[in-house]
Amino acid sequence: MSSPTIKKAYIDTTCGQIHYRFALPYQDVPKKPTPLLFLHKSASSSASYTFLMTIYSSRGYACFAPDMPGFGNSFDPSPSDITEISTLGTKWFVKIFMQVFHSLNLFTPKVHIIGHHSGAVLATEIAATYPDLVSSICLVGPAVMTATERAAMKGKYFSPFNEPVKDGSHLLKTWDYLGNMGIGDELGLWQREVLDHVRAWKGRNLIYGAVWEQDAERIYTGVKCPVMLMCARDDVLWTYFQYVQDLRSGVKAVEIRGANFGLDRDVEGIEKSWTEFLEETEKKG
Repeated sequence: MSSPTIKKAYIDTTCGQIHYRFALPYQDVPKKPTPLLFLHKSASSSASYTFLMTIYSSRGYACFAPDMPGFGNSFDPSPSDITEISTLGTKWFVKIFMQVFHSLNLFTPKVHIIGHHSGAVLATEIAATYPDLVSSICLVGPAVMTATERAAMKGKYFSPFNEPVKDGSHLLKTWDYLGNMGIGDELGLWQREVLDHVRAWKGRNLIYGAVWEQDAERIYTGVKCPVMLMCARDDVLWTYFQYVQDLRSGVKAVEIRGANFGLDRDVEGIEKSWTEFLEETEKKG
């Protein structure tokens, strides 16, 4: 039997259209009662979850992966949106996503969420803010650190390094940046990520600014549902991985491969560990 088809669609929010990918199981596959939400990192898009969505939809899960505002094919925040983001931070992104998820009727009754980097930050905030709607979260490259560490990360990564310029040199800068971030040697992946990163040169700074202003430790320790952590040793967030584990008891923590691109480069490792975690969580009810 062939794999379920990943489809694309748009849904309206109060600020603009969100683009999302989704994959539904075939009619003859036993359906899982809890959908899966996939939240991408900056400056990737929902395309980074294609492999995992194919796997899990073939096992009976309904899978949904939105593009963040300013990323992929979703809308770009307006000047008034940007003003609101400067006040609300990550809450603004959560507000937009919750409009999407409710419109899709996903919380029937709960969802499992996997988030990568900034997507993990949003997954954590959704779980902490709406505990009755989230069954579990899996954080790939969790960005939970102290205020001092967040300030240091902001100083290192906040500048818009690939703002478009007439001579096109921003394209090579983006290509080289991804090479330094562990993209690997697969040119198809490299090309895809270059296109996503070039498109999201503005959106990247909006979500980064919000992430580094978030009181991540308080929000993370306030999550009530089961939590799984994943990180690669050559991920930029590996430095903080032990700290995230130590902040709360009972979390599952797994080392994966693939630097900052484990969703593509270590599909097998992520799938194995996440499947075990999902099965344990669903068994406990």
